[in-house]
Amino acid sequence: MAAKLISWDLGRHALPVTNLPPDVGALGGGQFTLLDRATLSDWLAEDGWPRWRMDIAMLEGYLVALLVWPVTVAPGAWLPPIWGVAGWKVPLKIRSPGSYRRFEGLVAGFLRHLELQISTPGHNFLPTLAPGSTDWQPRFAPGIPWAQGFVKALQQGLQGLRGRSDAAVSAVTRIARYASAPTSAATARHSIAAELGAAVTILAAVRDSRGPLGEFVTSSRKHPMPTVLSTVVAAT
Repeated sequence: MAAKLISWDLGRHALPVTNLPPDVGALGGGQFTLLDRATLSDWLAEDGWPRWRMDIAMLEGYLVALLVWPVTVAPGAWLPPIWGVAGWKVPLKIRSPGSYRRFEGLVAGFLRHLELQISTPGHNFLPTLAPGSTDWQPRFAPGIPWAQGFVKALQQGLQGLRGRSDAAVSAVTRIARYASAPTSAATARHSIAAELGAAVTILAAVRDSRGPLGEFVTSSRKHPMPTVLSTVVAAT
């Protein structure tokens, strides 16, 4: 899988220190709610973003991949693909310090929430396959945006599939198949979600870090799921 080099243009697009790549670990660890998710989804659906920003389904696949298939990138380099650019160029949509901090806080909260879902023993992770009716992208067949986001995260790394176990390679292959597969509306969405979720579970079992969240914290795997957003349901 080809790697994508990221161009860091900090001269022409210099920003205030408040808009520099964040330390995710230093951001607050508040609870991420259904309202937070809807807010982030609606925000990404608004006009004014670069053309290739992600919708909420693609973003989820992207963040999950960063968690279960950690790649080595420059600090914060995983953020610009979310809003659809290469290099550290914050779009006008979130150029103000207040908007930028709010956006990165929602993304970081979503990332932590997904980590909790993935790492909680006995919890079967199910991805959200389709965006809501307010999202900007046209309707895709089930699983395609989510899988495309997952593959986009893998492209941030340079190591490709080298050094990965056969089980991990097989799991990634199953996910990547949906990134361009011409699945039809007749395909059972819950079946696709179950297959993608099973592949994520395999990858989570063999990972050695949590990507942007850093090394494992043993106690984090013992916390119960928050009741406000304890279940991810494949959209209908």
